[in-house]
Amino acid sequence: VKAVDFVGKSYIVMDTYNGIVLEEQNAYYVQSVASISKIMTAIIAIENGNLKDEYTIGEEVNKAWGSGVYIHIGDKITLQDLLYGLMLRSGNDAAMCIAVNVGGSLDKFVEMMNQKAKELNMEHTIFSNPTGLDEEDEGNQSCVYDMALLMKYASQNSIFNDIVDTKEYKRLDG
Repeated sequence: VKAVDFVGKSYIVMDTYNGIVLEEQNAYYVQSVASISKIMTAIIAIENGNLKDEYTIGEEVNKAWGSGVYIHIGDKITLQDLLYGLMLRSGNDAAMCIAVNVGGSLDKFVEMMNQKAKELNMEHTIFSNPTGLDEEDEGNQSCVYDMALLMKYASQNSIFNDIVDTKEYKRLDG
């Protein structure tokens, strides 16, 4: 079997069952992780929120641009629906709403993200926001090794797995 040439700065192949790195290139090279950040946003929400809680969308959605689920101020939506929008559509608006409602504030939610990163021994990671957007701050910085640790952890969560295994999702009321 001929290996495929890799073009990029870094990659990792990890056996997430036992955490063994099978292959890697520059696994500790720190760079923006962009929307991959939403894996951490989802895990923090799943572990600290109630899927059935309904939130009223506030001004926080005005701070989101790029991909979204097109929620509007005043809309009422459950955490479950927001999580599906976060992971299936990479919804930046959903990420902001989740952060404010689950964390109590954007800053507190980001603290929760960074605390979880420490708990998971993600030593080369710093989160600045729940979206991965980096136009207004330094963005979220990490390496492929730390992202593999995060995915190893997230993939042990049945709710997370249900969400990311979904091909199509329709809100019950919509």
